[in-house]
Amino acid sequence: MTPSLDAASRRWLIRQAALMALLACVLLAVFENFSMDLWLQAFFFDATLNGFPMQHHWLFSDVLHSGFKSAAYGLGLFSIAFCIYVWRSGATRLSRRHALLAGLGVILIPLLTAGLKHLTNRHCPWDIVDFGGYAPYVSLFGSTSHDITRGVCFPAGHASAGFVWVIWGLALRSAYPTLARKALIFGLSAGAIMGLGRMAQGAHFLSHVLWSAWFAWSLGLLMAALLRVPVVAEAAADSLATAGLPPTPPQH
Repeated sequence: MTPSLDAASRRWLIRQAALMALLACVLLAVFENFSMDLWLQAFFFDATLNGFPMQHHWLFSDVLHSGFKSAAYGLGLFSIAFCIYVWRSGATRLSRRHALLAGLGVILIPLLTAGLKHLTNRHCPWDIVDFGGYAPYVSLFGSTSHDITRGVCFPAGHASAGFVWVIWGLALRSAYPTLARKALIFGLSAGAIMGLGRMAQGAHFLSHVLWSAWFAWSLGLLMAALLRVPVVAEAAADSLATAGLPPTPPQH
């Protein structure tokens, strides 16, 4: 039987869910009502060349795209192996549920992000008429005529390989809070760098990148709730200690 989630973790997850709902409303309000995507992407576009000069530049193509992707795959395999080790040995302060959360997150966040590309209909900037392409820019819930190839560029899949590491910001939060903050910063930074690199190449709009970050954290929160993973156990233990009560031992 799966242990119930402690009250402190439940309240924290509810607050985070409310925050993500608010952020979703902000993203929809900004990017579905203003032409911010087109305006920002124009900075990377060269009308004289009728293309994106950085599309095939070695720094963006070989390093930020191919190089970072290979590094993400390698780090992902190492991360999964570490989670299996924790699950089998219990040699760290992480519980088996925390290891399961991290391992599943590393697999599911990029996998489901890639799957979403085939459920939405958003084209890459280089496919948009404004930037020398063939398709009109449409809203998130818009549609194009049947004679136009369906867009499969939303959300940003490459950026999700960086944002995926925010899952460790959840998995480590109760046992190693300082390390968890570093993991969260690393994940957001890696995803932002990879996403901005693809923007410069004309592969994604800013909204694609931001929604990818939103999806990564939201999926992590959902998995933490479903797996009933304590995310503020240490804080709860500190509160009990202050009240003169013994802390609850971690559940494995």
